[in-house]
Amino acid sequence: MRYHAEHKQEAKTKLLEAAGRGFRRLGYGGIGVDGLAKEAGVTSGAFYGHFKSKDAAFEAAALAGLDDLRTGTASLQQQMGARWAEAFIAFYLGERLHCILDSSCGLQSLTPDVTRASEETKAAYGTALERVAQQIAKGLQGSTDEARLQKAWSLMAILSGGVTMARSVGSREARDAIAAHLKQAALALL
Repeated sequence: MRYHAEHKQEAKTKLLEAAGRGFRRLGYGGIGVDGLAKEAGVTSGAFYGHFKSKDAAFEAAALAGLDDLRTGTASLQQQMGARWAEAFIAFYLGERLHCILDSSCGLQSLTPDVTRASEETKAAYGTALERVAQQIAKGLQGSTDEARLQKAWSLMAILSGGVTMARSVGSREARDAIAAHLKQAALALL
C-alpha cells in the first residue's frame, strides 16, 4: 500500500516528537532505535523509513527542540511586548523547571548529549542555537546589536544551566531556592 506524502510527513512528525521525548527523558545513550520506535508506536523498520540512523534522529530532535524555543520566544515577544522577558524567565524557571523531563526544553535537556555528538550535528546545532540567541536579542534592551546578543547568550546560559542544576537536586525546596536565585540574576541582567 502506498501512502500519500501528507501521511508520510505526519508519520515523520509523530516519530520526531516521540524521539524528542525519548532523548529528553533517557538521553542519547539511554534509548535505542527500538525504544524510539516504541515511543512513537511504530516498528523499527518504520523508524528507518524516516531516519537513516539513531544519530540522524537525535540531530533532528535536537534541532526541532531549538526551533520550538525560537518560535515560542518569538510568539511570547509578540504577545507580551516589552514584558516578554520577565514572562519568559518566569515560564522557564517555573513550568520548564517542574515539567516532566519528556516535555523539558531541548536547550536544557539535549545540549549535554550534543557535546558528544558528531561534528556535523554540533555545526547544525550551533547554527540553530545562534538563531535562538538572535531571536532573544531582538527583544532585549541594549545600545548595540552586540550588547543585546551578549545579554541573550547570558540569559540562555543562566536559564538552561540553572534549570539543569536545579533538576539535579532531590529536594523541591533546594530546587525552588536555586530558581529564586536564578530569577534574580536573570532579571538583573535585563
